[in-house]
Amino acid sequence: MANTRVPAMSLDSRTLPTLNRNVIILEAFDKLQMGGILELPEETDPRALRNEFLQQRPGRFSWDARNLGSGRWTIRIERIDEHADLATFLSHCTPLANARAQTVRELAGTAGERNYKQGDAIFDEGEMWPYLAFVRSGKIVLTLLSADGKTQSLGERVAHDPLNETATFDGGGATTRAEALTDATIVTLPQEAILHACHTDAELAIGFLKDASQARRRSIDTIADLAFAHVLQRVAKFLLSYAPATTGMARGLSGVENLTQAQIAAAAGTVRDMAARALLRLKTSDAVELDRGRVRALDRTQLEAFAYNVQAPPV
Repeated sequence: MANTRVPAMSLDSRTLPTLNRNVIILEAFDKLQMGGILELPEETDPRALRNEFLQQRPGRFSWDARNLGSGRWTIRIERIDEHADLATFLSHCTPLANARAQTVRELAGTAGERNYKQGDAIFDEGEMWPYLAFVRSGKIVLTLLSADGKTQSLGERVAHDPLNETATFDGGGATTRAEALTDATIVTLPQEAILHACHTDAELAIGFLKDASQARRRSIDTIADLAFAHVLQRVAKFLLSYAPATTGMARGLSGVENLTQAQIAAAAGTVRDMAARALLRLKTSDAVELDRGRVRALDRTQLEAFAYNVQAPPV
């Protein structure tokens, strides 16, 4: 649920020059007092900005991005204490933002922490995993596996993002597989503790409902891309989340160099050969630079041209 506190600063990021847009946003964030909130309107999915914050200000911010439809986003970035206790960490997770302080303290009392190495499975699709969790550090990828062995990525989860919320509320098995994309730490909360807290704190229940609504919007966007966008567009759109807001070719944000072609294919909803052909097309168009098949640098303007169908002929 969006935090109802008035932002300490508002900045219309849509009017900022591309060349140093994210630098200006980071400088504005750095001027905040602890607990201060920077609010930004956006017109496109802000995943690249979040990745830049994860790289430049790890552990020092909480993120609440709300897709309002028709290309309208509102982002609230709060400056937080990276060494905060567990209850404070939970209070920065968006479903708990407006929950009663007593509710958060009681949930923190039931919480545990688990550490995972890159590639470790947290839970598998269909597993009766008895927790709702929040990512404390690192990246988690959610995937589906088809009967013939094809993998479809449904997105990444980073600090303060929830895991296994659907199964927590409907009592079924996990809807996806969750795997550590990097070394990661998660905070686990027993499902029964979450359900009890929602029965006693309406703001917590509404917070989860609003988060579920945002997840539905993300799912609809993913379905629309798979149904209507060409593979080349989907690969370009995925890579945009790793493209810094600069002019011309620039080194990609942290993590892009570790992406295999199979992982890019899964994120774009295609097979490895098609993803490889799309990457080659992007390379020959000077939208990306490759090193042994891995993406090392990206040109944001060129990628946007492919992602938003300005130029997207078949590969």
